[in-house]
Amino acid sequence: MYRILLILGVCFLMCQAVHATPTNLDSLKQALKSMPEDSTKCEAILHIAFTLYSGDEAEKYGTQALAMAKRLNNPKLKGRAYYALAWCHGFDEMDKKTAYIDSAVHEFTLIEDLGGLGLVHNANASILLEYGEFESAKASLEKAYGYFAATGDKNRQAVILNNWGVSFNEMGKPDSALPKFNEALAFELAKQPIDAAKVGRVYLGLGESNRLLGRHLEATDYYLLSYKNRKQANTLGVSEVLTNIASMIFEAAEQGIDTTDIIPKIQAYGFPNTLALLDSAAAFPGIEGRDGLLSSIQDVRRKGHLLRGNYQEAYNILWELKQQEEEQKLSASSLEALADLKIKYEKEQLKIRLLEEEVNNRAQQNKMNLLLLSLGIVVLILVISLLVYQNRIKADRILLAEAKQAQQIVAISSMLEGEEKARARIARDLHDGLGNLLSSVKVSVANLPIDLSDPETQMSYGKSIEQIDEACTEVRKIAHEMMPEALKRLGLKKALEDLTLKMDATYDFDVHFDLYGNEQVLPNNTHVMLFRMVQELFTNIVKYADASEVLLQMTFSDAWLNLTVEDDGKGFDPTKIAHDEGMGLKSIEFRTHYLGGEYEIDSRPGMGTSVSINIPLGA
Repeated sequence: MYRILLILGVCFLMCQAVHATPTNLDSLKQALKSMPEDSTKCEAILHIAFTLYSGDEAEKYGTQALAMAKRLNNPKLKGRAYYALAWCHGFDEMDKKTAYIDSAVHEFTLIEDLGGLGLVHNANASILLEYGEFESAKASLEKAYGYFAATGDKNRQAVILNNWGVSFNEMGKPDSALPKFNEALAFELAKQPIDAAKVGRVYLGLGESNRLLGRHLEATDYYLLSYKNRKQANTLGVSEVLTNIASMIFEAAEQGIDTTDIIPKIQAYGFPNTLALLDSAAAFPGIEGRDGLLSSIQDVRRKGHLLRGNYQEAYNILWELKQQEEEQKLSASSLEALADLKIKYEKEQLKIRLLEEEVNNRAQQNKMNLLLLSLGIVVLILVISLLVYQNRIKADRILLAEAKQAQQIVAISSMLEGEEKARARIARDLHDGLGNLLSSVKVSVANLPIDLSDPETQMSYGKSIEQIDEACTEVRKIAHEMMPEALKRLGLKKALEDLTLKMDATYDFDVHFDLYGNEQVLPNNTHVMLFRMVQELFTNIVKYADASEVLLQMTFSDAWLNLTVEDDGKGFDPTKIAHDEGMGLKSIEFRTHYLGGEYEIDSRPGMGTSVSINIPLGA
C-alpha cells in the first residue's frame, strides 16, 4: 500500500511542478470579474483549477474553463481544461477521469501539442498504476517520455523516469527500475541548485529496488540518503522513508536474515533502534491529520510486535486503528493483519485441543492396559472396549462430516471467487481493450482529411463521432456494472447508492434506497455477494415486474443485516416456477445460505413482490 501512495505522491508533485501555486487565490478570483472573456481569462481560470487540484471547487472552475474554451474555439485551452477536469475528479470516478483523458488526447493531437500529450499520458499512467495495470501504465509512461524528449524538457523527463522506475518496482522488476532511477538521479544532481525533495524521491525508489533484490545494506544506504535530502526539504516524506526502513528491517528479520549490519548505519543518523525510527516518523511536524501515513506507521509497529510474539500488543494497535476510523472502513492492511492474528490465535487453540486429545487418548490407553492386566474384571474390560469402539466410530463419522463440510465450503468459495475474478477480467478487457480501441478509432476518424464544407458530409461526420462516443460510454458502463469501483473502494452502501441511481436514470420506474442503523464493516466476500444479490433482483424487476416504483432498504442491527427489495409490479406465484426457470432466485438463495442467512420471498399475481434477506453479523 505504501508503494501505491508513493506513486500517487509522485504524480501529484509532477502536477505541482507544472502548475505553480498562486500567492493569493482570492485576489485572482476577484480579478476574474473584471476581465474580458478571452484566452487570458481562460488561462487564469485554469490556473485556479490546477492550484485547487481536486474537489468540488476545482471541478467548478475546470468546467467553467472548458465552457469558455469551447466558446473561444481554442483547441489548446480545451485540451488543458479536459486535463484539469481529469485531475479534479477522484479515483472513484474512473469513468469521468478516463473520458476527460480521452478528450484531452484528442484536442492535443489535433494541434500536435507534444507537451500537452506528455502531461496527459503521464496522468493516464498514474490512473493505471492505481488500479494495478502496470503494463499499460508502462506504455503510457513510454509515450509521455517520448513526447517530453521531443520537446527537450529535461525536467519533466526526469519526473517520468522516476515514475517509470516506480512502475517497474510495482511489476516486480527492480533490475529494470534501477537504470531509470539512476538516469533520473544523474539529472537531478546535475541541476543547480539541487532540488532536495526530488533527489530524496529518487533515492527512495533506489532503496525500494535494492530492497526487492534482497540487498538490504544497499537499500539502507539509499533510504538514509533519501531521509537526509527529504529532511533538508522539510517534507512529510521524512516520515515515509523512516517507516520504510523499519519495515524492511522487520521483514528481513521475519525471513531469518541477519540485520545486525544495518543497525550501525541507522545509529550513525541518530536512531538507536527501529522503534526510534518509528517514533521519529510519528513525531514529524505536519503529520497530524495524515491518517493514512499514521496508519502505515502503526502497521509497521504492529509487525514489530508480531515479530517479538507480542500478539496482544499487535491486536491492541489494530483495535486503536478501528476506534480512530470508526466512521470509515478499515484499511486493507489492517484487515489483513487482523486476519493474520485470528489465524495465529486459531492455530494456537488447535494445538491446545490436540494436546488435550493426546493426553486423553494416553489416559484411555493406560486405563485399558490396567484393565487388561486385571483378570478379575474381564466383563468390565469388554464393556469398556465396546464403548471405546462406539466412540471411535462416532468420532470418525464426525470427522468425515466435518471434512465433507470443509470441502464443500472450499469448493463454494473457489467457485464464487472464480466468478468474481472472471467478472473483473472481462471488465478490464472491455475497458482497456475495446475502450482504448474505440478511443483510437475516434482520434483516427477525427484526423481524416474530410471536407466539412458539405452539410451532408458534416452531418455524417458528426454522427459518426457521436456513435463512437456512445460506444465508448456503453463499453465503460458495461465494464463498471460488471465490477463497480465504488464497491471495491468505498463499500456496500456507496455501491448500492450508485446502483440505484443508475437504475433510476436508465429505466421508467422510480428507485429509492434507505439505510437504517449504523453501517458496519463487512468481509470482502460478504459485501460482494450482497451486491450481486441486489443486482440480480433489480435485473428480475427490469425483465418481468413491469413496476413503477422500487424500494431498496438496508437495515443494520447489533446481530443482523437485513436487505429488502420491494416493487409494485405484476407479481407472480413462487410455487409455480418451473424447475429449469428462476435461476436468478436460486442463485440468491444459494448465496444467502452460504452466508448463513435466511431468504424469504412474498409475491402474488397483481400484488407486487417483496424479497427479504437476513444475514447474521459476525458469522
